[in-house]
Amino acid sequence: MADRLREARLKKAADMGVKLTQEDVAAATNVSRSHVANAEGAKTGISLDAAYALAQFYDVSLDYLTGLSIAPLQSPGGVFQNPEERTLIRSWRAMDEAERVALAIVIDRLGAKASPSDAA
Repeated sequence: MADRLREARLKKAADMGVKLTQEDVAAATNVSRSHVANAEGAKTGISLDAAYALAQFYDVSLDYLTGLSIAPLQSPGGVFQNPEERTLIRSWRAMDEAERVALAIVIDRLGAKASPSDAA
């Protein structure tokens, strides 16, 4: 897990085009810098809350961080193809049931507008 945490931080830094220190990660995730450093250095374990916060920040799954998956973020059909797909999935997972129902209604209405039978 330590290697994956370090790699995830370095990849996030490269994607952002900045140097991302453990202190920066701690500030962004509300996980103490020492906890981040000890987890990356394999000196201690990591709490589930901290692992979840780091996975969210790094945009990877908990399965990836723990070594249960080789891909940072997976869908049933494989790795997501682009950041927009990741954003949609993360948004969906964060919604409660009422929000999901409302979104499904919007999608159905948009689909009806795009239907070829409506254009005729």
